Amino acid sequence: MDIALKRENYKLLRTVKDNSIEECVEADFSLPEYMPEILRIIKSTAQPKVNSCKAVGERVTIDGECELRMIYTAEDGGIYSFTQSRPFTRHCENIVFNDATDINSEITVSYVNCRATSTKRAEIKAGLVIKFSAFLDETEEIISLEENTCIEEKCVPVRAMSLGCKKTRAFSMSDTISLPVSCAFIISARASASCSEIKKISNKIMVKGDAIIEICYVNASDKTCTERIRHSLPVNQILEFEGMEERFTGNVTLNVTAVDVIQKNEQDGNGTALDIALGIDASVCMWEEKELVVISDAYAVGGSIDLKKKSYLFFTPLDEIRDTYIFRNDFQVSGEGVSKVLGSTCELSNITVKKENEMLCLCGSLTISALIKDSSGTISNINKILDIKYERKADYEETEIFCEPQLTVLSLDCIEKGSSGIDIRAEIGVTATVFGKIYIDAVTDITESENQAKRNSNAITVYFPEEAESLWSIARRYNTTVKAIAEENNLSGDTTENLKMIFIPAV
Repeated sequence: MDIALKRENYKLLRTVKDNSIEECVEADFSLPEYMPEILRIIKSTAQPKVNSCKAVGERVTIDGECELRMIYTAEDGGIYSFTQSRPFTRHCENIVFNDATDINSEITVSYVNCRATSTKRAEIKAGLVIKFSAFLDETEEIISLEENTCIEEKCVPVRAMSLGCKKTRAFSMSDTISLPVSCAFIISARASASCSEIKKISNKIMVKGDAIIEICYVNASDKTCTERIRHSLPVNQILEFEGMEERFTGNVTLNVTAVDVIQKNEQDGNGTALDIALGIDASVCMWEEKELVVISDAYAVGGSIDLKKKSYLFFTPLDEIRDTYIFRNDFQVSGEGVSKVLGSTCELSNITVKKENEMLCLCGSLTISALIKDSSGTISNINKILDIKYERKADYEETEIFCEPQLTVLSLDCIEKGSSGIDIRAEIGVTATVFGKIYIDAVTDITESENQAKRNSNAITVYFPEEAESLWSIARRYNTTVKAIAEENNLSGDTTENLKMIFIPAV
């Protein structure tokens, strides 16, 4: 028996995220003569940035810097800021890196401690957690039969998404902005980027969107006051991705990996303009839709074959999300209350995905850090963790889904609410592709059996089926075909429902 098989590749995306290392950065601050003495440290921050992330074999090396910042008040009641940058280089080894098609890194700050050792000196220490995500494509072979009248096959049609391209490319942006009010010290700088349009051209993608940077700084004329500026930079990049094809569908997500803000000072030492530089990673995940026919069972008519089987996982397309979620909340401040919010930053963490009833829920935590002035004029910093929940209609039948969303805080507003509360409004961009996960036990290989079954010589066999027995199982048992049984008994369905007896012809 000549068995000719056709084979088609189907690619799955596998993600390995359990690679993390810790890094400690520290600095001794010695304030210059022109800065006043430390009265009270009100906040300390660590802002890491990635300069490069390179993979060689089983090792990934990350080079970066961490900007350590101390914000304090002096005897004059003003707000002052002092920073130092500390470089770091770390590497992580894992055998999966050797086969990864793409590797991403993410740095989070686990703690920041700062203490004054004198009125002009301070020590600051921060802990960083560097996480590496390795993305691998796993190629499965889906078999089908060439023209072969001797083998009956049971097939399952599957509309599946095969991985086309998963890559990350880095690019940079810069700009100079003039300030409406002169800057004495920068308090914070936060940036986000979002993609609004993509266009595929051969193996290149044209990415359009916006990068938004929010800067809080101390007013040079009144150091008890802060100013906030929000600046938008248009993103218009053409990036090359190896393996990219125009027929693929998918998303491009933008992640800001580095933020640099430098004051352009005049002779009085105050800044009238700011030089901004951003490092951005563009991650592309593209898929190829395939109409596959999977063989779930097969047998030889009048002979014997051996089957090899395994369980396949298929991703089926369910939903494409590009949305903006407006998060609103408020909280009370104890003590002397709030007379003014001087500045605020935030961080998203612990994002989870689940399907509840007919809703897709993306849940997580939003940590708010707000610099406030109370009714007595005292400046302090408060932190608050708030729960967020984005919901979307999910009326698809699949109960098991695959989704790796990206949530990005596009803007944050914290304003006073009465005399003791803070009102929060955050605009959060949501980008995600939702897949259903389908498992099918499929045939992976068909070979002629060494032990050939003896052919049934009877022309017709009388068979008394059980209630609603499948024609496939009967045909397989008697080495005939479903078509032959159906034609012999004038059946239109796939079962023997309401039949007490059928005739099984030999083929």
